Amino acid sequence: MKKKGKNKPVRQKGRPKRRETLFKWQNIRIGYKYGIIFVLIACLFITAGVIVYLQLNQGQKDMKAINNQSSRVNEMAQLASIIQGKDVQIADYLLTEDYKYVNTYKEYEERFNSLIDDLKPTMKTEKQTQLLNGIVENDQSMNESFYNEMVASVQSGQETMANSLRAYSTKLRTQTIEDVNNLMQIVKEEQVQSVQSANERMNSSIAILALSNLAAIIIGTILVIIISRRISGNLHRVVNTTFEVAKGNLRVPSVNYQGRDEIGKLAEAVNHMKDNISSILLNVNSAAEDVLSKSSSLTHAANEVKHGNEQVAITMEELSNGAETQANSASELSGSMHGFVQKVLHSEKGGQEIALSSTNVLELTNKGTTLMHQSVSQMKQIDRIVSDAVQKVQGLDKQSNEISKLVLVIKSIADQTNLLSLNAAIEAARAGEHGRGFAVVADEVRKLSEQVTSSVSEITAIVQNIQSETDVVVESLNKGYAEVKEGTSQIKKTGESFEDINSSVSNMANKINLISNNLKEIANNSSDMNNLIEEIASVSEESAAGVEQAAASAQQTSSSMEEVSHSADELAELANQLNEQIKTFKL
Repeated sequence: MKKKGKNKPVRQKGRPKRRETLFKWQNIRIGYKYGIIFVLIACLFITAGVIVYLQLNQGQKDMKAINNQSSRVNEMAQLASIIQGKDVQIADYLLTEDYKYVNTYKEYEERFNSLIDDLKPTMKTEKQTQLLNGIVENDQSMNESFYNEMVASVQSGQETMANSLRAYSTKLRTQTIEDVNNLMQIVKEEQVQSVQSANERMNSSIAILALSNLAAIIIGTILVIIISRRISGNLHRVVNTTFEVAKGNLRVPSVNYQGRDEIGKLAEAVNHMKDNISSILLNVNSAAEDVLSKSSSLTHAANEVKHGNEQVAITMEELSNGAETQANSASELSGSMHGFVQKVLHSEKGGQEIALSSTNVLELTNKGTTLMHQSVSQMKQIDRIVSDAVQKVQGLDKQSNEISKLVLVIKSIADQTNLLSLNAAIEAARAGEHGRGFAVVADEVRKLSEQVTSSVSEITAIVQNIQSETDVVVESLNKGYAEVKEGTSQIKKTGESFEDINSSVSNMANKINLISNNLKEIANNSSDMNNLIEEIASVSEESAAGVEQAAASAQQTSSSMEEVSHSADELAELANQLNEQIKTFKL
């Protein structure tokens, strides 16, 4: 008998090793291969486009040169027209002697100079430069002849001299126009050459574009055909191997493909599939033989399990009866414990209420103690205030006495002043007319001293009233101060009594809280105990039910073992059929 896992897939000896080359063509994915072909074709098109672009760019430069040459020809034509116009102005001036033609001549001269400035930078050859310089020299000669000689001759009345100079200017005009025409002819020839060059570049661009596109299409088609044929051939080999495996021929040679592209991965997958199927079939064959050998053992074991289950069923029935008895006892204990828990909870609730009340009493006592401390502090403050008031009133009495002394001094001074004023009045009367003014002053001083005496009398009365009132206030304050001292002593004693009460209430509250906490802990433990008893009762009931289920399961297992024995016989028959099916494969 063969063991499982003994037969493993064996790689064929004739299969060559796969070479892992990083940049090998077969390692590139098929999509990337077609992408490379597309890139090559695109590069050909881009190269052709760049060449055509360069040709067209040069053609554009030629067209720009043609436009510039056309502009130069137009400017040269304007030069010839200006020279002709200047000659006409000379003729009109000699004919009419009107100075306006001289001004018009100057305008032509300015236009001529502007055109010369524009044309000078465009002269490309030495011949063109010489012709342009000759035109400028002839124009200068014409200007000198006209301004310096003709105009002067006309103004001096030498018409014959002016007409002879006219022939010279006509000769200069003819020569200048001829030079302008020669220069125009040279520029036109350059223009024709530029047009021919532009046409040649355009034709060559079209030819290059057509040839490059044709070459890109041909090369791309050839590359696509080559790659497609290689892919199709390799794929055909993989498909043939797959068909052979599907027919059951597992001896077909493995696909030999040197590459890591999609076809290489597919070939590798097909090879692995073939090897794995072969290995699986070998293992299945071995397993079928094991099933045949062990089916009889399974039948014997099923019979033994059947007898054991019958004994287990009897034992389970006895356990079920014991579990029911335990469950009933646990239920009775749970009921008793529930009543005990309710009583403990009621006591714990009362303890909480007492603790809450004691806490409120303690808070009120603390507030009373605090208020008594504040009252003691306020009585001390009142004691200090009354003491200060007594001292200040006594000081006021002393100051009143001092004021009385000052009033006596002022009264004495007023009496002396009155006496002096009388003496002064007597002396003034003796002095007669000279002492009249002094008499008036003495009279005013006397009146003032009388007023002072009157005011001093009033002040004396007021001070006496203040002294009498001060004595009354001092007496009242002394009585109040004595009462305040007595009140302070009584409040201090009351505060000490409140502190004793606070200490007693605090101890009582702590003990009540301790009792309440103990009751709460007892209630919690009682609840936990009740829960445990209920769980025991529940577990006992579940155990009884579980034992009954186990007994039923044992009976069911016994019947199932009969079915297992029957199934083992059927399994042996199926194993024989499986061996017959495996023989259809060529391993």
